[in-house]
Amino acid sequence: MTVAILGDTTDEQVTAVMDGLSALDVETTVWNADEWPGETPLSFAQRADGQRMVIDAPFDPADIDAVYLRRLDLDPRAGELREQFEQRPNAVLNQIREYQGLVKSILRTLEARGVPVVNPESASRLHSQKPYQLSMFEDAGVPVPETLCTNDPDAAAEFVRAVDDAIFKPIGGGGHARPLDESELQADRLSKLANSPVQFQERLDGDTLRLFVVGGDVVACGRIESDALDYRDSEHRIDSHEPSAAVADAAVTAAETLGLRFSGVDVIVDDDGFGVLEANPSPMFAEFDRRAGTDVATHLAQYLASQS
Repeated sequence: MTVAILGDTTDEQVTAVMDGLSALDVETTVWNADEWPGETPLSFAQRADGQRMVIDAPFDPADIDAVYLRRLDLDPRAGELREQFEQRPNAVLNQIREYQGLVKSILRTLEARGVPVVNPESASRLHSQKPYQLSMFEDAGVPVPETLCTNDPDAAAEFVRAVDDAIFKPIGGGGHARPLDESELQADRLSKLANSPVQFQERLDGDTLRLFVVGGDVVACGRIESDALDYRDSEHRIDSHEPSAAVADAAVTAAETLGLRFSGVDVIVDDDGFGVLEANPSPMFAEFDRRAGTDVATHLAQYLASQS
């Protein structure tokens, strides 16, 4: 069988899955979208001779048994595109749109023909749609913290005072959670919400857990020890952890509710219960495996190999 991997071979997640599949005698083909613009040929055709797709070399889509989509987005502000983007931003954005349109068409075609994609390109947008995630979790009976996403200063002030202890963070990711004190509720500060909505959330004070769900099963869980509100802001340790049945079930439900075959689900457990914060559709796990002694990479490779 053959598993196609879309991502950069300098990405530890990609190499870990490649190694796991190699140990299972599974062939891999890697498509590195970030190499564009470059010399990598990329074609998609309907031809009488049967040639349909070309990525580095012609292949038959029937030969692809599964896809691991680690990364697709091209960032015009970084890498080889940066200088071009500064000189001709509209042209570069148009080029990226056309390139992504071709790659996404290939992925959707494979998926439509029954090839499992872990996870589909459409799922990548979930990372920037936190309100949608929380709404779907709540509808599925998954506990979530009280949350308000708004650009209304009055609504924000009312919510923060109602929950007493609150934090704020970006809706679309790309930033860290911050504590919210009385100074943040001043009119001049809240007026800036008119420029961009913000996610306000009750603060859950407890253990921060990251659970990895693969194919409907929790394959690893770690408790993250940190003195910071957002552990990414400081040194932290990760210990392997056995979650309660309720927390594990909630993580699986969260992933399945969003249609994710693979996900990293963040949960905070406190004295009153727990709340699910989000389900990442393309989580990093290599460093987690090293620090917690888990083996997410092997579980993911085994799942991909089982899809033939």
